[in-house]
Amino acid sequence: MVRGGFRPLVAVLITAFVTALVAATASPAQAAPVRYTGGPYVAMGDSRASGGFFTPTPGYFDGCKRSALNYPKYVAAMTLPRRFVDTSCAGAQSAHLYRAAQHTPGGAKTAQLNLVPRDAQLITVSIGGNDMQWAAILSQCKIRQPLTDRNCRHNPRLENEVRWRVQRMEDRVTPALRAIRNKAPRAQIIVVGLGGFIGNSGCWPLIPLSDPDARWMRNVFHRANDALLRATTKVEGRFVDANRGSLGHDPCNLIAPWYESALSNRIALPYHVNQAGALALAMMVNGAIRR
Repeated sequence: MVRGGFRPLVAVLITAFVTALVAATASPAQAAPVRYTGGPYVAMGDSRASGGFFTPTPGYFDGCKRSALNYPKYVAAMTLPRRFVDTSCAGAQSAHLYRAAQHTPGGAKTAQLNLVPRDAQLITVSIGGNDMQWAAILSQCKIRQPLTDRNCRHNPRLENEVRWRVQRMEDRVTPALRAIRNKAPRAQIIVVGLGGFIGNSGCWPLIPLSDPDARWMRNVFHRANDALLRATTKVEGRFVDANRGSLGHDPCNLIAPWYESALSNRIALPYHVNQAGALALAMMVNGAIRR
C-alpha cells in the first residue's frame, strides 16, 4: 500500500510546487507600478511635503502646518488626478506613515497609510529627516561668528554619529515604504530626498557653517539620500534627489533661494522650502512620473 500510494503523492507534491512557483513569479508582475493616467494621487510625509511655510489656511493650523501651496499641491495641478489626498504632516516620522498615530498641537492624526486608497496610481513620500534627526548633527557644526570653523569634517565621534543616524533612518524608512507598496501595489511611489538648503559654502548668519563644514554637511545629506534610494529601490519606486537638484538655490543665494535660512521665523520654518522651492520640488517630481 505504501508503494501504491507513492506515485499519486509525488504528483500532488509536484503540482503544488509548480502552482506555488507560478504564483511567486507572477506576483511581481501583478504588483508592477502602472503608468500614470490621472488616477488617485496621495501625498505622504513630513514638513518637506506639508510645506512649513506660513499660509493663513485651516491646513496650516490643524497641527500639521500643511501649507496652501506645498509641493504636492503643485504636483496635483500638474497631473490633474481624479482624486487628491494630502496626508502630510510636519514632524512625521516613518512610523507615522503606516503604524502609529501622530500627536500634534491640533490633536492626534491617524497613521497616514489609513488614508491611502488601494487604487492609488501616484504616491509621493517625503520622510526620514525626523528619523535621522539631522538637526542634531548640524547644531554641533554651527559657528557663532564669521571666519571661524568647528572642524566637524575632522571629528571621528561625529562621523560615527552620522553613520548610525543614517543607518537608523534607513532601517525605519524601509518597512514604511514596504507597507505603502503593500497597500497600493500598482502605484508609482516617488520618494523626495533630504537636503538642498546647504550649498558648497556657508554664509553666516544665514547658513552658520564654515565653507569646508558646509561641504561636509552637504555630503552628509548625500549619504542620507543614498540610504533613501536603497529603500526606494526595494519597492520599485523612483527617487528624487533634492540635495543635488537644488544646488545653487540654498539661502546663500539672495536672489533665487528655494529654502529659508537659519533666521527664518515668518516666511517658513528654518531650512525649509519656500514657495519657489515648493514649485521647484514639484517640477522635479513631475519629471519623475512615468506616463
